[in-house]
Amino acid sequence: MGLLDSLKLHTAVAGGDFDVMFARVKLPPLPAAVAKVLEEVNREEPDVAKLETIIGAELELSVRILTTINSSLFALRNEVTSVRHAISLLGFDRVRSVILGYSVHDALPRPPGDLFRHEAYWTDTLLRSLLARSLARRCRSDEAEAAFTAMLVADVAVPVLLTGCQTFYEPMLTEWRRSRRPLAEIEREAHGWDHGRAGAWILRSWKFPERMTALVEAHTSTPSQLAEAGLADSVAPCIATSSLLPSCLCSEPARCDALIDRSFSALDVPPAEWPGIYAEVRDEFQSIFVQFGLSGDHMRATAEVLGAAIRRRGLQLPD
Repeated sequence: MGLLDSLKLHTAVAGGDFDVMFARVKLPPLPAAVAKVLEEVNREEPDVAKLETIIGAELELSVRILTTINSSLFALRNEVTSVRHAISLLGFDRVRSVILGYSVHDALPRPPGDLFRHEAYWTDTLLRSLLARSLARRCRSDEAEAAFTAMLVADVAVPVLLTGCQTFYEPMLTEWRRSRRPLAEIEREAHGWDHGRAGAWILRSWKFPERMTALVEAHTSTPSQLAEAGLADSVAPCIATSSLLPSCLCSEPARCDALIDRSFSALDVPPAEWPGIYAEVRDEFQSIFVQFGLSGDHMRATAEVLGAAIRRRGLQLPD
């Protein structure tokens, strides 16, 4: 990078000018078929026949949908072989989260170097997304799938920033790994913005619904900040709470304690619910991690530290 380009990028980073910052990263657009699925699913009255046509015309999308419905998560007695049948069983919200999850997984860049761990990133993402859905089931059941989807794309800016702005962003990620302070806190101290805001920019470029974009932008917020933004009476607190789940790369008992405490104070989900939440997240992760190309090994580190936090409250973990 030349001196002028470096200065321009430095100014953009300092000012949170994502148009300039992400100009260096060739973000692939979401496939046309995925955009069509989202457009149809987001209608007030989605057309099942149209969805069947769109998904059925794309082998990869059909495989994803059928693999999901036939997974151990649903434990169906008979195998589903029809896309239309799969859509009817999954529901429109689940279809959207499945299609988006795999598409974003394939679209995101893999940063160079050893600092970014692809498997750890997607393990953390899936666990937090499943946790957001599990929490929402207990306090905003009609938005459980929205919680999963928003958390699934909440941290998309991290690999993008590490790819296009490595010189400026790598020190923040290094500091996060060293100090175990919240990444968003480090980002805001350094430049006045965080990866939630950057992620919202990426989602807008992908033409995500504005409501989903707002949830992603707010996922690093505190309960008081969510209240100030008018998001307290939404699924946003479920997403922000699930974001407290520590990374599988950092054993942080205090963060798990804070997670359980906030689920009670912000969501009115008592500690006694956590053995059930733990089992839901564990079982659902085990039913889908292979489809994301993960080994499942990293999950055990997170399960261990979360399980210990639950046991500290005198609660018994399920088998």
